[in-house]
Amino acid sequence: MDLENKVCLIAGATGAIGAAVARRFYEEGARLALTYRTELPERLREEMTNGGRAARFYALDITDWEQVQATVRQVESEFSGIDVLVNCSGIIGPIGRFEESDPVEWNRALAVNLNGSINLARAVLPAMRRRGHGKIIFFSGGGGAYGRPYFTAYGSAKAALVRFTESLAQELEDTDIQVNAVAPGAIKSRMWDEMRSAGEAGGPKLVEEVRRMDETGGASAERAAGLTAFLASDRSNRLTGRLVSAVWDDWEHLDAHIEKVAGSEVWTLRRVALK
Repeated sequence: MDLENKVCLIAGATGAIGAAVARRFYEEGARLALTYRTELPERLREEMTNGGRAARFYALDITDWEQVQATVRQVESEFSGIDVLVNCSGIIGPIGRFEESDPVEWNRALAVNLNGSINLARAVLPAMRRRGHGKIIFFSGGGGAYGRPYFTAYGSAKAALVRFTESLAQELEDTDIQVNAVAPGAIKSRMWDEMRSAGEAGGPKLVEEVRRMDETGGASAERAAGLTAFLASDRSNRLTGRLVSAVWDDWEHLDAHIEKVAGSEVWTLRRVALK
């Protein structure tokens, strides 16, 4: 198993993506520290306590720096370190015209989608540096690599998160700590329901997008979890600072091409020059 005995801290483990990641990591033999915001589903607790291994659960608001510090210290103490950090937490934020959006909700979307990841990375990095290795994985989303009208808070936060991923990865180039982001695709989740409820407030593209999502069932949370497991494993060593799509990129066969990708601008955000 690729993640056997690796200590993996998964923030936001109770959402559609987070639960899929937790299940996949559990199957891969990881030792799990799972966080939830308000309520822990009993079914997830039961799933994570079979097979002779039991995950540990922690209530955590990732926007609260003091809470993040305390939780990371507790996990490091109970597990003797953290090998992998995955942040699956996220909210869609206000949908609609920017000038009509609630400033408090707009800033809240940035706090959760961007600052929460920054808090977690800041908390785990000192110990990862001391141990000499680590994997940090964030989740981007729609708007992370392209404009997303009527979702200005969400798109801004996710684009900033991708740039943070790349910048931090470059800062850690002289270490064995890799930082990457996952684009999971449109997965049936709480956000999906919120997008459907927004209707025309999200613009004409959203109406068509939701229609297609309802017809197809959306992207697979399990496929996104598979990519996350790959990025958390030693198979992805040397791959860092990238935004990898679970849906569109051939990541299953990436092992043989990591050096080529690492020496290029593939899966990065870049300005397109006028030719």
